[in-house]
Amino acid sequence: MPTMTLLPNGSSTPIDWEVNGESSRHECLDDDNGDTSYVDCNDDGANLDLTFANPSVAEGDIDTITSVQFTSSGRRSARGRGGSNIDIAFLQPSAGLSETMNYQGGGSYETENGTVRTQTPASADWTYANLEDLEFRLTKNGATFVRLSYFALIVTYVAAVSADNATFFGANF
Repeated sequence: MPTMTLLPNGSSTPIDWEVNGESSRHECLDDDNGDTSYVDCNDDGANLDLTFANPSVAEGDIDTITSVQFTSSGRRSARGRGGSNIDIAFLQPSAGLSETMNYQGGGSYETENGTVRTQTPASADWTYANLEDLEFRLTKNGATFVRLSYFALIVTYVAAVSADNATFFGANF
């Protein structure tokens, strides 16, 4: 099945989530480039809200949306045991479906993928309008310093059948 990636295009401006290498928090998270650009946070309970760009695939080219899943890259900055936790939850299309990601790598970034969500937080099938209105909240959870260099959404969908192909194949066979 085809997929598309939605990147953050807006972010809240909490001072607890510091910008490094870019001019905004969402720009720090739109490519997986390690320490080139990232956001970091050391304050337990600090929130960072992210909005996402509209889909790159036209609505008419999608038959159904199969799932939405987040992917991220982060690390804790100190060596030692444990890791840095970030609670990640939907705010839009409706609040819910929180899960906690633990970023271990003291010196190396690691990829953490969220649960594949086949329905919205309200237990409804995904719609194109949902994709145009996605918002997530990242909450620092715990005392260990964390860096996050990437946060994106992977959308899996079934492509719509083109009427032109149906006519072509029907007329020639």
